Amino acid sequence: MAPKVLVANRGEIAIRILRSARELGWSTVAVYIPNDASHAGYADEAVKLESVGDFMTVEAIAAIASRTQCTHVHPGYGFLSENPALCYALSKCVPPITFVGPSPDTLRIASDKMLSRERATALKVNIAPGQRVLSSQDVLAFAQEVGYPVMIKALDGGGGRGIRVVSRAEDVDEAFKRCLGESPSKQVFVEKALTGPGWKHIEVQIIGDGTGAVNHLWERECSVQRRFQKIVETAPSRLPRSSVQPLINASLSLATELRYKGLGTFEFLVNSKTSEWIFLEINPRVQVEHTVTEEVVNLDLVRAQLLLFAPNTSLRSLSLDKPLPPATAFAVQLRLTAEDPTKNFQLSPGTIKAADLTWPAGRGVRIDTWLSNNGHGPAEWTVGTDFDSLLAKFVVRGGGFEEMTQKARRVVREFDLGGGGSTVKTNAAVLAGVLEHPDWLTGDIDTLWLERNATEILELGNKAVGSRVVPRGLDLQQASGATTTTTPAAGGGPTTTMLQPGSLFTLTLSPPDQKDLETKHTLTLSSIGRNTFPEMLSGVLQTTLSPGTPHWAFKLEQSTSAAVGGGGGELELADPNDARQVGVPLTGKVVELHPALVFLQKAPRDTNSNLTTKDSRERVRVRKGEPLVVLSVMKMENSVVAPFDGFVERVGKGVKVGAVVGEGTLACVLGEEDGGGRQWVASSKL
Repeated sequence: MAPKVLVANRGEIAIRILRSARELGWSTVAVYIPNDASHAGYADEAVKLESVGDFMTVEAIAAIASRTQCTHVHPGYGFLSENPALCYALSKCVPPITFVGPSPDTLRIASDKMLSRERATALKVNIAPGQRVLSSQDVLAFAQEVGYPVMIKALDGGGGRGIRVVSRAEDVDEAFKRCLGESPSKQVFVEKALTGPGWKHIEVQIIGDGTGAVNHLWERECSVQRRFQKIVETAPSRLPRSSVQPLINASLSLATELRYKGLGTFEFLVNSKTSEWIFLEINPRVQVEHTVTEEVVNLDLVRAQLLLFAPNTSLRSLSLDKPLPPATAFAVQLRLTAEDPTKNFQLSPGTIKAADLTWPAGRGVRIDTWLSNNGHGPAEWTVGTDFDSLLAKFVVRGGGFEEMTQKARRVVREFDLGGGGSTVKTNAAVLAGVLEHPDWLTGDIDTLWLERNATEILELGNKAVGSRVVPRGLDLQQASGATTTTTPAAGGGPTTTMLQPGSLFTLTLSPPDQKDLETKHTLTLSSIGRNTFPEMLSGVLQTTLSPGTPHWAFKLEQSTSAAVGGGGGELELADPNDARQVGVPLTGKVVELHPALVFLQKAPRDTNSNLTTKDSRERVRVRKGEPLVVLSVMKMENSVVAPFDGFVERVGKGVKVGAVVGEGTLACVLGEEDGGGRQWVASSKL
């Protein structure tokens, strides 16, 4: 039977796998949801899922693979890629379907970080002190024994999720809760944190054929991270070979013991100053940053992975049974994400149109992205809150580290999204700043380097990407043959919205469906400070809305968050000028509410919707810094905390567990303690 593979993933990695499969002559099937189907245009068949959750549902994926008569399922990374239950389910199909990945036993060990650590210990591979924990008290006891800082981790976390570093006892409880919330299995462990100057994140690429034959494809460095999410990766590292070889030996030892099959990444921390190293974990799947290894060893890793799951194929038959020569070139991967660095890297949802994109190109430049459709469907894409923020991977190869860096700087400068006027913001300036920083060339980078130097890096990056200017002598109007003009905006990019000082507008206001109550006002733009509308419009306006103060300086900024609630009044906005109103700073799904909010939602009310006297006197105390609302954004939990001690007067309209709320939504209204005999209830008792 001719091979037919279901790619149980989305985005750029689904496209990457579909392309290699097609080159091999395999038939392909994609799965997708509405508004996220760009990858499906690269498959022979496409199946629409019932919901986003189906990407994580073993039964749904196995049923689709069986129904479409697939011989193989490739999980990509994330989702079900490390779940042994999918292997078992596929093996029970009739006929059985091959899982493109390690055996269920290997997945069981690799997907559980504590089991991986135990296997490493048995093989005398270095690990950091650590243990399973069931409560925050267990973490406190461990920290007292080994000292702070400690790192709390989800057993099945990944991609920066389910990880918190704690440096003091007061932060343990909240960190434990967040890690637990980000763990699919609700299991966490704690280990001594090895962070700070000198500590680098190094990983070894392994390939095996399941017979016990394994090989390595050298190493990558992934030390440029934010919240333990990799942002920039290079291959090879610039560590001395004497520091890298022990990591390769440990990886081969573990992989041989596991009779590893397919692609796998074995991760380590290495202190570049002392040569101390410890094993971290196994990622039993294709890695996001596999691209840089492909570039320096000149090998299609996904093609090799697929072939290993075809009949009668081994490392020997693929000529991969012996170590490849050390790399002489360098490659870097820069992860372009939909995040706003000026707002603490919050997710920046919205719509991206093909016409707004300018992609870099040239020798040694590769772009892996899902902002593509292979000629199928509309040329625009939605960045939402269901998936991670990755937009594209800029992969750049050079003959040496300096050449690679020079080329990468040019690549980031060439990229453009809507002339800077798109509602979707990216981290392009951060990527540019990393490459411009002196520490990048000297290699003086550790896993906390980006967070320590974020302000300086962003300043360097803004200067670098802001240097795009029209070449001297180039008449853009004549070159394009355009009949309309664009006006340069003060302090910003071009805008096609023609607004001039003195422009007069009429504003009509009325309650919905009550036009008989409408009032009309005039607004005049007295002066314009900055015009990059719809991104921003600022200046001075004169209006009849407030006759007492007819002139007002104003600034209108478009939110980078996706619209939620349908605009029909399901939610309400917080007044940013009222300190008592706690607003949501980013779009996300509510997964937890403070007991004070839960109390108000459940408390009985009288006929006028007011709390009964008893309940109004027994509200739950809120302490400054306590999480009022916990949001899940890209499977990571973010807390909206109380700005001061007090009590909750009311909960924002529509705010409840399971609701998706947007930036600026009112979470709740706080009142200060008034000494009026209110009987406070400690939140820990509810």
